[in-house]
Amino acid sequence: MLTHEMYEQRIAARTQRSALDYFTTSALLGRPDPLASDSPDDVSFDLTYKMVDRLVIAAVETGARFERDSLPSDPLAWLYSPQPPFDGARPLEACLTAPGLMRCIMFHSLDLELGMPSDLVDQILRRDAGMTGETVAGGLWNTGRDRDSVEHGRTLYTATIVDVRVDQIHHVYHAMMACDLAEARGLLRLRYGRQLADQAEVRRGYDASNPLAVSMVSDAMGAILAMVASNPQSALAEGLDLQLESRFAP
Repeated sequence: MLTHEMYEQRIAARTQRSALDYFTTSALLGRPDPLASDSPDDVSFDLTYKMVDRLVIAAVETGARFERDSLPSDPLAWLYSPQPPFDGARPLEACLTAPGLMRCIMFHSLDLELGMPSDLVDQILRRDAGMTGETVAGGLWNTGRDRDSVEHGRTLYTATIVDVRVDQIHHVYHAMMACDLAEARGLLRLRYGRQLADQAEVRRGYDASNPLAVSMVSDAMGAILAMVASNPQSALAEGLDLQLESRFAP
């Protein structure tokens, strides 16, 4: 049983670790300690609300990518340091602009190499936009189809991912509504990144005999998925997005 005292100890330990991580990263980068008290001597500059939003989104996308791909480097250090994909600029500053933020989002969504030169990134982004219909100016999802007009053509797709690494085994079971296999794979890539999505086995409908379905999907959820597969226009199908994950140490 978790007592109040144990809970307080856990919170204190977590806070201490977080503070140490921030302090270490800031010190290595020559930045002021973000957990220190404010001072009249602190350097300040004006930001619009849009710029603040862009910084937050860039930080979230970067942190999610580093966590998703188990990258060993520090995401904060990456944001603060000059990076080749941004033509030598620091991502934190480049992402203050709308094009810089979109570049950051697309860069991490496609799981491009962190040290990839800027001109090569441009080529890949242009090529990927041409293949998928995505446009940097129009956002991450612009397939040229009116999604509302094909809503009734959606059906259930399920996907399984088995990612075996040196330090862990990662299992994913995902169920979603999509118009076709291409859209289903696109949704997986946006959720998990290209590296994991390319390993996915995607199928139309629900197969209760699939090994990951047997081990990860409950009987109640399996019944719902079977119902949605047989009747994609049911109320249960609308907005269905099931994500189940498990991790094991080998």
